[in-house]
Amino acid sequence: MQGFETITNSIMTLALAMLVGFVCVKTKYITEEQKNALSKVIVRVTLPLLVITSLTNQVFDHETLMNSVKVLIISLIVIGFLYIIGVLMSRPGNMEKSKAVMHTCMTCFGNVVFMAYPLIQALYGAEGLLYAAIFGLANDMYLWTVGVYRMASIKNGKSSFLGNLKNLLTPGTVSFIAAFIMMAFGFKFTGIIGDVMTGIGSTTTYLSMFFIGGTLAAVDFRHIYRRVRLFALTAVKMIAVPILLIFVLGMLDLSETVRAAVILQTAMPASTILAVLGMEYDGDVVYCAEGVFITHLAGLVTLPLVYYLMSVL
Repeated sequence: MQGFETITNSIMTLALAMLVGFVCVKTKYITEEQKNALSKVIVRVTLPLLVITSLTNQVFDHETLMNSVKVLIISLIVIGFLYIIGVLMSRPGNMEKSKAVMHTCMTCFGNVVFMAYPLIQALYGAEGLLYAAIFGLANDMYLWTVGVYRMASIKNGKSSFLGNLKNLLTPGTVSFIAAFIMMAFGFKFTGIIGDVMTGIGSTTTYLSMFFIGGTLAAVDFRHIYRRVRLFALTAVKMIAVPILLIFVLGMLDLSETVRAAVILQTAMPASTILAVLGMEYDGDVVYCAEGVFITHLAGLVTLPLVYYLMSVL
């Protein structure tokens, strides 16, 4: 059960880092502007360096290439399945459109970068991070096309499905492509340059958790216990679907690392970026923030549970 101890320790580490961010922003020791600036440092600097330095230490061979293709195909199918579930769950009860769209997006899009990358890297090393990054690429492909298109429909705004493809060129996807090319040619950073880049990239874990904790500090807890739909979303997205995947992927010829990366990415809490996009497209931001809070809090328990079930089912 060494792996279970690893994920438990990793979750506790992430939780404590989130708590520090939560307290700092809640007490206004760190302002919202400073917290938002931190997200830019993570997305534009530390995360790309983490991806590049970690993946270029991974041996790139035919098996890795084939596994990467499998992960991409499976990820696209799984995220599409989550989207359909989100649509179905948001229909009963005449949920207003601004809330229904956000509910669908929270079901579909998880925190596959800020939380998943550090966790999966701790559990499965550079190979796990490679497959996690591929899942993240599939997630972005849906988010910046289908996701943004649905959000724009809230206020009858126009959003070009094809036009949103340019948003796929994020620092994360560019760094992943660069790392993949470097892996193919066996190139990596060494010496002092390698040490500096690796050191900066390694700060991603704590900075990301600090940012998430600060984001959750803005949630009003007084009415959150009434959000039955959000608790249902959490149970379906973070427990039921991952368990289903354990059985389905167990029937396929996949390596343990491939299965684990896909299942754990699927089980991630709702993405924090949805609150930002919801604000831009007139989505129900309060409902989204509450969903982000509930799913992240639940993730401290559900992620170790899913990992345990992966080993026994």
